Amino acid sequence: MNQSSNHAAMIERALKLARRGTGLVEPNPRVGAVVVRDGEIVGEGWHRAYGGAHAEVMALNAAGVRTRGADLYVTLEPCSNHGKTEPCTDAIIATGIRRVFFANTDPNPVNGRRARTILEEAGIEVVELGATPASDAMINDFTTYMRGTLPWVLLKWAMTADGKVATAGGDARWISSEESRAEVHQERQRSDAVLVGRATVKQDDPLLTARTNGNPGRQPVRVVLDSGLHLDPSCKLVQTANETPTWVFHCITAEGEDRKATLEAMGVKTIAVGQGEDGRLNPEEALRYLRANGLHRILVEGGPTVHGALLSQGLADWARVYVAPLLVGGITAPGPVAGPGFPTLDKAVWLGDVHLRIVGEKGSDLVIEGRITNHREG
Repeated sequence: MNQSSNHAAMIERALKLARRGTGLVEPNPRVGAVVVRDGEIVGEGWHRAYGGAHAEVMALNAAGVRTRGADLYVTLEPCSNHGKTEPCTDAIIATGIRRVFFANTDPNPVNGRRARTILEEAGIEVVELGATPASDAMINDFTTYMRGTLPWVLLKWAMTADGKVATAGGDARWISSEESRAEVHQERQRSDAVLVGRATVKQDDPLLTARTNGNPGRQPVRVVLDSGLHLDPSCKLVQTANETPTWVFHCITAEGEDRKATLEAMGVKTIAVGQGEDGRLNPEEALRYLRANGLHRILVEGGPTVHGALLSQGLADWARVYVAPLLVGGITAPGPVAGPGFPTLDKAVWLGDVHLRIVGEKGSDLVIEGRITNHREG
């Protein structure tokens, strides 16, 4: 195998690793890394979760002492700034890597083109192999995200096999299995915010906190879309607002200064936004506010009206659906997506990069997830 084909093979292996992070790391890019010493792969890694260790660090840790004098192949230029993790360039320098090969330049202006200078000053050879169609495809959503002003939005719901999120009488606890609910808590922990509509708060009175293995973890900001600012001060979200950040978006035209003052006195942050054509608050304006204030990964947990609004306006990026082997029937039992819907199949939302898996030791739930194809800034 000649040198160029060997480089291509290592990058291809790193790309396969990077794909394992799909749906778990966004809005961060999917990245894979391989450590090679004397022609042998001695360490592999990929970015596994938003806020977690990057691919380079995972691969370096896997290689251990064998990193000294080895080569590192990465699908994307290593990061060089302090974010949710330490700079990967620091880790590379500390472990004695001899050469670094990467495919794509980082589209993040904070990092782009900086790694070479930092690593070469430390005596490490750096080779930019150049982008390929496969490596471009791996980060196209991240590139779009970096050029836009919207956060990355994940829609999550649990439904029965006949497509209902509750019975006709409103009973929805619990459609999904215990294992599926544990996954949701993990997703909350990696998200910057978890968002619901006021109807969900009224019906379920949720806490929306992240609890992993029964213990509180990193907590997202809890966000409620409430056009008329009618959130009940006795609900759990308001009652715990001084413990966990709780933001409520409402229309500028919403009446009720007394309600606003009551909520704010209890620790709730209220934010006024404009109205859409339907008279409800403008969800796009709310999402732009979240990103502008440092909230980049948003988990949306309902209800159907919120899901419908985000899908119809092209504001959602990913869907994760837990399907329970349960049939409840009922023509009035609600489905997961409300609103006017799409008039024809060719105008409907399609999922790409689809993943199917079973959750639970007994195969309790089927999980269907994929990338939503009509994102406004895509």
